[in-house]
Amino acid sequence: MMAVIERHLTDTELNPYFQELDITLQKVNDNARVQALILQQTDPHKGYPRLIKNLATFSKSLSTELTVATIPIRLVLNKTRRQSLTSSTFEKQAGDLAEPTCFLCNLDVGQRGVLILDGKFIVLTNPGITLPGDLTIAATQHELQLIRGRFAEMIDIAAILPAFSIYFNGALAGASSTHFHFQAGYKDKLPGEQQIQRLLAGRAVGNARLRKIVKCATMEVFQIENFLRSVQIVVTKDRQALLEFFDYYLQQLQKVSAAIKNIPNYPDFGSLIPSLGQKESEPRLNIMLKYYPDYQAFIAGFFPKRFNRPQCYFQKGRAKIVLGMAIKEALGNLITCRKPDYDRLQRYPEFIATAYQDTSITSEMEEAFFRALKTFK
Repeated sequence: MMAVIERHLTDTELNPYFQELDITLQKVNDNARVQALILQQTDPHKGYPRLIKNLATFSKSLSTELTVATIPIRLVLNKTRRQSLTSSTFEKQAGDLAEPTCFLCNLDVGQRGVLILDGKFIVLTNPGITLPGDLTIAATQHELQLIRGRFAEMIDIAAILPAFSIYFNGALAGASSTHFHFQAGYKDKLPGEQQIQRLLAGRAVGNARLRKIVKCATMEVFQIENFLRSVQIVVTKDRQALLEFFDYYLQQLQKVSAAIKNIPNYPDFGSLIPSLGQKESEPRLNIMLKYYPDYQAFIAGFFPKRFNRPQCYFQKGRAKIVLGMAIKEALGNLITCRKPDYDRLQRYPEFIATAYQDTSITSEMEEAFFRALKTFK
């Protein structure tokens, strides 16, 4: 990974962009470095050519706001996301595996980043754009895309990058690379993030409502009902309480996930994941985490999944709709890369509701999970 580390940008190189942000070198921190990185990588003279090209493509993207079972969803036709949407990294069988080049070990021409957490991670701009400013936060060593034992790092990253929401996709929940990485984007820009904030503030979002699961001295945990997909929200100022709850959450979701079996087109939970070279060892999950310095508080969103592909993805011919239901989709930003799929989903929003239903845990699993979470102390 030395080649990746050598791609980092120094403060001297970023200084012109600090000036653009009106930040003096004396006040530079990692949050400022990452914002300067975004400016540098989009600089038409010194930046990242593929990102700059994709931003031009993204500027022509189509989007529309739909109401699906009372919940607002943003539907987007975004061709820059084609590589991620069609990735089969975690769908290939052992006999189909080649020796792919890891795009997070071998960075693209002109792609540079900022090192954080004592060089454990490099922050990179993501050329597969959901919104401008999207990031990939990749481990500087090639390690497997497994969250158990690494959530503390996610908390630390959220704390040092408070302008951003930090995201995680599990191996069978939308990740497109086996190389351990988080994603990030400017905070509270996605529809689902804004809706979660509205609900926590006591304001209405369609027929959605908060159902309290846990309340203790340092933390509250809610489930959102009537929200198209299963999600649990944690609000806390206590880093250790968040860590302890997450460990318990994974344990209980792993038990509930045993029900993911004998579903057409979906791998049984716990079966071999050829691209990881091991059996599935943790539940399927999307995560959002953000930190609010003014309140010294974390807000986490956990989206438990059965799989990232809805059944419409496996249809033949014109009946097929290419969707990958990962964290951005969990946050209400449904991305397509084919115009016929975009047109069809716009005409038939009930297909969107079905896609969320197909990929989230079932209502029976959710109720069993709810009962288990309530026992957390």
